[in-house]
Amino acid sequence: MFKQAKLAMAAMTLAAATLPAMAAPLYINTGQDFVPEPNGSTNTTTFDQLGYSGTLATSIYLGSPATPGTTVIDTNIPSVMNFYGFSAGTHTTLSGGSASFNYPNAPAQTNIDSLNNPTNPSDLNGFVGGVGFPAYGFGNVGGLGGAWGLTYSYQIVGKTVDSNGDGVSDYVAYNSGVFSVFYQSAATDPNNGKEVLRLIVTGSEIELTNLNVKGYVDYSYAGGDTFVQNFFNSGDGLGSLYSNWLNNNISVSWVLDTNVDPPIPTANQLYNAGGGLIRQSTLDGSLVINVPEPGTLALVGLALAGVGFAQRRRALRK
Repeated sequence: MFKQAKLAMAAMTLAAATLPAMAAPLYINTGQDFVPEPNGSTNTTTFDQLGYSGTLATSIYLGSPATPGTTVIDTNIPSVMNFYGFSAGTHTTLSGGSASFNYPNAPAQTNIDSLNNPTNPSDLNGFVGGVGFPAYGFGNVGGLGGAWGLTYSYQIVGKTVDSNGDGVSDYVAYNSGVFSVFYQSAATDPNNGKEVLRLIVTGSEIELTNLNVKGYVDYSYAGGDTFVQNFFNSGDGLGSLYSNWLNNNISVSWVLDTNVDPPIPTANQLYNAGGGLIRQSTLDGSLVINVPEPGTLALVGLALAGVGFAQRRRALRK
């Protein structure tokens, strides 16, 4: 819903706000050597963040966006969109104009595009952005295909807020929701389609020009699944995200830059889908995972930072 909004995550301490944390490199263990010329490693090189762009995002307003307290659902999940009456095509806006609305084109508009800033860009163990065809499973390594990728889905819920007392909404404060990352490979891969990371939203607060959306990492669904448990790992030898989650409460904080255009949609950006008012935009951003310094691990846990949303304007805006 923002012209250029970045969701950047900052480490949150459990005991002391001043404890240091470092942005540690990560690597992914797919459990399979996908490189077209196998080198014997099942891991990617280390990288700093997961990057994505061009996600088609949908905002659903259950009432007038200008009215404080209106519920807002932000999502890229077709079934959620359908629930509120969404349909693709050209629709008449509230102002009497027309605009086009669409479902996200998978995987091009729902995928992780890149492992940003990798130590060795040529050693990504078959990772592809997934915007071309075939998206995943290209080639054949061990019967699984020679390429894999990551997609993501999200549904975050909030309410519009009047911050200056004039009776008109100024921004959205989020209070619940889920952001999930999925592994994509060849259809013959038994791990294809598994959820490898889940973030839970619990609330948000406005601070200066930023909206801090707070939450935590949830691996409760991953019990007994060694693939998911071993997928994301610290490049500094601090173990897997899952193993740290078992021992520590992994907190997250998303920061949205509220330099918006506009933060609350206008009538020419909305159409009435019956179950809600709809606005669409595209998202760019990155997921940055931070690992505390070893000496502070027991106090601060494994801090997962940043699901960043940077949105760029399309014909309609979120």
